Amino acid sequence: MNNERILPIQSTYDVISFSLLLDGKEADPAYQVLSITVTKEVNKVPTARITLVDGEAAAEDFPVSNKADFVPGKQVEIKAGRDGNNDTIFKGIIVKHGIKVSASGSTFLSVECKDESVKMTIGRKNKYYEKKKDSEIIKQLLGNYGLAGKVDATQLKHDEMVQHHATDWDFMLCRAEANGLLVIPDDGKADVKAPDTNGKAALTLIFGESLIEFEAEMDARHQYKKVKASGWSPAEQKIKESVASSASFTENGNLTGAKLSDVIGLAEYELRHSGPLDAGELKAWADACMLKSRLAKIRGRAKCLGLSLLKPGILVELKGVGDRFNGKVYVTAVKHEIIDGSWYSQVQFGLSPQWFYQQMDVVEEPAGGLLPAIHGLQVGKVVKMHEDPDGEHRVQVKLPILDGQAKGVWARMASLDAGKERGAFFRPEVDDEVIVGFINGDPRDPVVVGMLHSSKLPAPITADQKNTEKGFVSREKMRIIFNDVDKIITIDTPAGNSIVITEKDKAIEVTDQNKNKLMMNDQGIELYSPKDIKLVAKGKIELTATQDIKIDGMNVEAKAKMEFKAEGSAGAKLKSGGITEIKGSMVNIN
Repeated sequence: MNNERILPIQSTYDVISFSLLLDGKEADPAYQVLSITVTKEVNKVPTARITLVDGEAAAEDFPVSNKADFVPGKQVEIKAGRDGNNDTIFKGIIVKHGIKVSASGSTFLSVECKDESVKMTIGRKNKYYEKKKDSEIIKQLLGNYGLAGKVDATQLKHDEMVQHHATDWDFMLCRAEANGLLVIPDDGKADVKAPDTNGKAALTLIFGESLIEFEAEMDARHQYKKVKASGWSPAEQKIKESVASSASFTENGNLTGAKLSDVIGLAEYELRHSGPLDAGELKAWADACMLKSRLAKIRGRAKCLGLSLLKPGILVELKGVGDRFNGKVYVTAVKHEIIDGSWYSQVQFGLSPQWFYQQMDVVEEPAGGLLPAIHGLQVGKVVKMHEDPDGEHRVQVKLPILDGQAKGVWARMASLDAGKERGAFFRPEVDDEVIVGFINGDPRDPVVVGMLHSSKLPAPITADQKNTEKGFVSREKMRIIFNDVDKIITIDTPAGNSIVITEKDKAIEVTDQNKNKLMMNDQGIELYSPKDIKLVAKGKIELTATQDIKIDGMNVEAKAKMEFKAEGSAGAKLKSGGITEIKGSMVNIN
């Protein structure tokens, strides 16, 4: 007889045996164990459930529950085998302890145990990682809990990786999955690796021989021809892409995932991220999605006699179940059930096509779950922009779609710049339309993030195809306008005060509402006033020119409080068409 038809069971009497170790010591043999169920699955924390007889109605007590043996925190090891030759099928800690009285009068003690990795699932955390690969981050996370194991090396080293308010378990699962890796906890260790389907099967299960129960299904809906991952490159200002058309995964059955993809006929399955993902991360993402597709092609379970060698991550070969399902399958879960003197094991193969974040509550509830959250942005109308009762520089905003009759909420203002006694200070006017966001989705924490124009509240500048003008116009029509076509900056007021800086005319012109004007251009500087011009200085005033200086007026008067000098290096002339007077206490000529 072919050996593959015989399960590798070493037993003389075929008597199922098991043992419980509590903190490393054998449990009291007087305990009546009704059942033991052990479940181990990739990407999940292994679980064991032990049910014992307990409870004495006459004594009105649960004596086994009262003992310290099964209190939460106790180390538990479960062994199973035949004829007393037992092997470990679970190690962990007790996390739940409960009692039950049924209507029939039966009483039980129920104990739930979890692998040590359960500690990673409690408590959301925040952490920055710099210059690390995902595999290095995963090793660090596992090491924080004393969990040893093999972690497949990933390629990309992240400049930054952020764990935002997520449990270490959830964060690890997401990063592992993004790299096409599976997390396989087992008896206080945890391997994080890609499924290997190229090895030898640890067991062969044959319909009509070793298979007790079997069910499997093939699903074409999530089989893809190609997976394309896209991200934005700010450095190149274009989309980056990576395409996966196959997976490093040996499929069972005679219909490949590539063939089944024709059923839906999708040319390529798209993954999109609007952030700047590295090309290596895009490739890993696309490859991981294709692997997930192939793992989801055939899903099922097979039941056989209990075997301790069955664990997630091994290969089992299926025979006699038809061409569609025959072949080696990658075991993704194992369930051991010991009850009524029997022990059966079930192996699961295949995985859900859903990503981990889609199945689990990875992201914390908006608003911290303290109250129903508000999603997205809301439209508001400004009620008041001063007299914040808390002195927090907020504006009062009514949110019509929430409650149009209410007075409104006090909202903080987002600003171009803000700091102690500095920053940009622009407040909306009463009845302006604004856009309001909410910190952490909490409706009690609104923030005005912007202001809106509309046909009823039109913009002060009309847009054109060239986007010629940008600027700011105040309520009273004071303006700062930038013209990018002619390269002109204009600052003006309604009364006619203005500063115009223009590269088109190569000039700066300053004009006030009294028609006084300062013009600077390629012809020089011109100062004009329809009335007087006065130059006053507490120090000196010097006029210097490489060419002529001319003074022209009805009367020209020059007066020195001390000494008056006029000198010509080449000559000097003093001329008048009328009377010329030279007076002094003494006049020297030559």
